[in-house]
Amino acid sequence: MLVNNEHKQIIEERFEAVREAAKHREEELFGVLNQCTEDEAICLKYLYAFMPEQDLANHDGELFLKFVRHALKVRQIVPWGDKLTGGLFLNYVLQYRMSNENVEFYKDDFFEELYPRIEGKSMKEAALIINYWCFEKATYQTTDSRTTCPLTTLRNAYGRCGEESVLGVAAFRSVGIPARQAYTPRWAHCDDNHAWVEVWTDGEWHFLGACEPEATLDSGWFQLSASRGMLIQSKVFATTVENELITRQTDSATEVNTLDRYAATKEITVTVQDAEGNLVEGAHVRFEVVNYSELFPLTEIVTDAKGEAKFVTGFGDLVIYVHKDGVATYDQIDVRLDDMLTVVLEDKARTHGRVETITLVPPKGASPDENAIDEATRKNHEACHQHALKTRKAFVETFFLGEKATEWAKDFAPFEEGVEKHLESARGNYEEIQAFFKDEETYNLLEYKVKMLNTMKTKDLSDTSCEILKAHLQHALQFADDFEEETFVKGILAPRIATEKITPYRQGLEVFFDEEAKVNFKQNPRSIYDYVDEYIATATSAQNVYLCAQPVGMMKVRLGHVASKKLLFVALCRTFGIPAKLNKENGNMSYFQNGTWIEIEVGVAQEEVVKNSTLTLKAEDDTVYEYMKNYTVGRYVGDVYRTLYLGTGEWVDGSVSYPVEAGEYRVVTVNREASGTVHANLYYVDVKENETVALGIKLAEVNNAHQKEIIVKEATFMNANGDVCELSEVTQDTRNIVAFLDAGAEPTEHLLNEMIEAKEQYLELEPSVVLVVEEAKDLDNPTLQKTIAALPFIKVYVGYNKEDLTYLYEDFEILDKKLPLAYVMNKPMIASMAIAGYNVGIGTMLLKYLEAK
Repeated sequence: MLVNNEHKQIIEERFEAVREAAKHREEELFGVLNQCTEDEAICLKYLYAFMPEQDLANHDGELFLKFVRHALKVRQIVPWGDKLTGGLFLNYVLQYRMSNENVEFYKDDFFEELYPRIEGKSMKEAALIINYWCFEKATYQTTDSRTTCPLTTLRNAYGRCGEESVLGVAAFRSVGIPARQAYTPRWAHCDDNHAWVEVWTDGEWHFLGACEPEATLDSGWFQLSASRGMLIQSKVFATTVENELITRQTDSATEVNTLDRYAATKEITVTVQDAEGNLVEGAHVRFEVVNYSELFPLTEIVTDAKGEAKFVTGFGDLVIYVHKDGVATYDQIDVRLDDMLTVVLEDKARTHGRVETITLVPPKGASPDENAIDEATRKNHEACHQHALKTRKAFVETFFLGEKATEWAKDFAPFEEGVEKHLESARGNYEEIQAFFKDEETYNLLEYKVKMLNTMKTKDLSDTSCEILKAHLQHALQFADDFEEETFVKGILAPRIATEKITPYRQGLEVFFDEEAKVNFKQNPRSIYDYVDEYIATATSAQNVYLCAQPVGMMKVRLGHVASKKLLFVALCRTFGIPAKLNKENGNMSYFQNGTWIEIEVGVAQEEVVKNSTLTLKAEDDTVYEYMKNYTVGRYVGDVYRTLYLGTGEWVDGSVSYPVEAGEYRVVTVNREASGTVHANLYYVDVKENETVALGIKLAEVNNAHQKEIIVKEATFMNANGDVCELSEVTQDTRNIVAFLDAGAEPTEHLLNEMIEAKEQYLELEPSVVLVVEEAKDLDNPTLQKTIAALPFIKVYVGYNKEDLTYLYEDFEILDKKLPLAYVMNKPMIASMAIAGYNVGIGTMLLKYLEAK
């Protein structure tokens, strides 16, 4: 049976509720049901039943029917099709959504390319082959937070881990292999998160690095980090979940906790009582770690009738933050020692001037078992790996990069530099960007074209068409003379608003309003949000708030989350010729009127935000402060501290000032050890109207009294000219950083990129930096070359034997015996700190362990 009766009942009930909520798009969404078979109908209803409101606004039924028909067809083709039933089929083969990517249909193309490769193979063999294909298509590169769809990732030939895993899951599902994205919301031991893929083969779930093929399943460079996790989970866009550990569930989505597949776990119980000892039902319990210098909730669970919130987690420390009805408190639990914590719900002092220090120790983790492979398997893996590299390289060589882009752009003087930059950003989408620049109808608008593209993210150029860009340009230009250039370009011309897929919304929105309404809106822009709030019903499904509804679709479906309603406000303003934006620091809306930007905060009272106060931070130590690297600022709103995304700020003479609205603030400074243990100072400060408050901050002290000193063995390398050198000759007496790299692989790429990002700190401190690669061909690695260009004083050598490094892993008790391996020497041939493998922040952490000049 494809879908059991219990699931059918759940689906039918939910479907009817969704159909009513989306009644304004009845025909566009649900008309296709009239052409469905019985199996197609229940599958389509399943998709609708749990569909995010944003997808109800953005897409039509024809698209979803394509996903249904493909899944049913593949189920009949693959040998393991009879195993694909119930929730396994619905959630992990049929389901079109993997994460928060834009939805496009890709499955037929993927199937036609992949199935010939896996035909006749077992499910496990097929899974390995498919991951080589994914590596042919994309490799890791840091990008912005918008998650691209699989087709855009293919056009870019790269993606961050979230995008690589979306591509991987899409590929597996396209050929009928159940798959899902696995991810940690945030690590406890370093400042990052990560995502990969889990596949179901022959009755069991296995993991693999997305676009990072290994010779066997259940292998990956992130294994030690996963064993140190406090939560690893997978999101299911449904409630038809069977035989899984559920962290939390709403009426439309489920968070499945898969941590026990990677790490030792324990269930902890937090019991919430009031001051009289009564159990508190409905309290929100946040299980927090320190990551990116903020206290971040891994999950939030509401207490039951017993006042309890249960959570399965790793053997580390957590901050437990509890709030309900305007009352908030917090405590800490060491999961190694305790599995129960009772919290009394009464306001914990947030007194102005209060300073607290907390220390959180992450799980130690365990060295992963290496999957033994025979020589034939190893050679096959290397051959497949090299073939994938060559295939992707050949595709990238078709892009307009470097001299190729320079040559094409030279005809567009005096804006050839901008044309070249945007053409390179387009990657495999270059034909659309070329068409935009060459378009005859708008050819004399080259300056505005470049300026418009300057407002967009690099990734936008890879999935935006010429026609969409033209539509924005031509509609916006009618308002070009009404404002100063910067206000017009950033506030009206810019197509990008938040993290939505860019669409030609302006003409589509025009048709909803007559000229009188447009005039009234221009006179009173604030009334636009009043209109949106009244016209668009507010969706409440908490787990879909990170998706973006397209403006025209929202107007049609008349349903959306607050975040999407704010996006619609900005889109309407720009359509009517009113400069508008969403503020990066807090997500509030702003519009421009009478020469001033006016900010609106949606809350209990939708009032204009007045930032007539100043918060000044003053460093009380010699730390180089960087926002979200070693400090953050949070404002107390809705019972919790919400981090403001303030950027780096401009620190001058040891201080930085931020214009803020009156309120209660918490400043967090963070000092993380190489072990992953984090020490945080929490500063509480009240800021009143028209007040300037100065706050001295410093990092929490770390006791280095027991810091190890390990004698470094002599080693011999070759320089780029082939000359033999000894380590003792190429290092200085003090202030050395030595790193052994696996060029082109993760997490070495992380280290090199972090060194580039910390360029200013490296140039200021000028340590001796020695990088050692394995083979001469590794010297040509693009990321290594970028690092050398950014930091010319770096010395690079060739030739190491990993076995010769074993003593460093052992003496420093490093469990992750992977590369990169980096250490600091403040004395000749004496290492005082070493770190290896996947540790985000390693680039600046190495600098922290250098002794002062």
